Amino acid sequence: MSSQALQQTLPRTARTAPIPFARVILVELRKQTDTRAGFGLLAAITILTGIGVVTQLWILEPPALTWENFAAGASIGWGLLLPLIGILAVTGEWSQRSALTTFSLEPRRARVSMAKLVSSLLLGAAMFLATYAIAAIVNVVGIFAFDGDGSWRLDANLLAVMAATLIIYVSMGVAFGMLFLNTPLAIVSYLVLPNVFTFLMLFDGLREAVQWIDVASALMPMLEGTMVGLDWAHLATAVSLWVVLPFVAGLWRVSRREVA
Repeated sequence: MSSQALQQTLPRTARTAPIPFARVILVELRKQTDTRAGFGLLAAITILTGIGVVTQLWILEPPALTWENFAAGASIGWGLLLPLIGILAVTGEWSQRSALTTFSLEPRRARVSMAKLVSSLLLGAAMFLATYAIAAIVNVVGIFAFDGDGSWRLDANLLAVMAATLIIYVSMGVAFGMLFLNTPLAIVSYLVLPNVFTFLMLFDGLREAVQWIDVASALMPMLEGTMVGLDWAHLATAVSLWVVLPFVAGLWRVSRREVA
């Protein structure tokens, strides 16, 4: 008997409505922020963001003290560490043995995995907005205390690249977490493997081939405002290799792994 037919045969009081997807996302958001690892990582990102902004007051010349430059410097903190939130969101279920509880409450594992991805992207969006808020405050300080330029102009290309970078790398972190289901292995793989191909860009003979593989290189034409058809193909291929394929393989592995 199908689950739908079984539900129809049960008394009305025994039927249960499916958990709303928004509620699953909220639960995943809470799990990513109220654990020691999650809170510590968010604190580290916040500290690095603050340091990245404030130090520019003394490093940059007054004409370079602008909102855009402050925000670009602040993005270093979340750009490096924020994807690790996505990794921990997935691997923590298995290392802390909470997967049994999670999948008992919501047995559709693909739905839980998608909620982890969405919640990680929401955290990333919040940090993205916070970066510009902090940069705006420091820009005001730069105007009055450091005789800075204080320009409030933002380059649309830079905004697009930062947003695309956030989405791609946070999604990559979730995908690697799902693929390996082991925190150290997923983190090391995420930090090392893509950078190997970035390093290969230094060699002229390999540069053309690496553009199809390296995400950072594929994003450069967007920053320069010169994206054409081939550049979009480079980006799509690199994202498919580092995000889509690991995510699909990770979904398959999560759905089939035995929960202990």
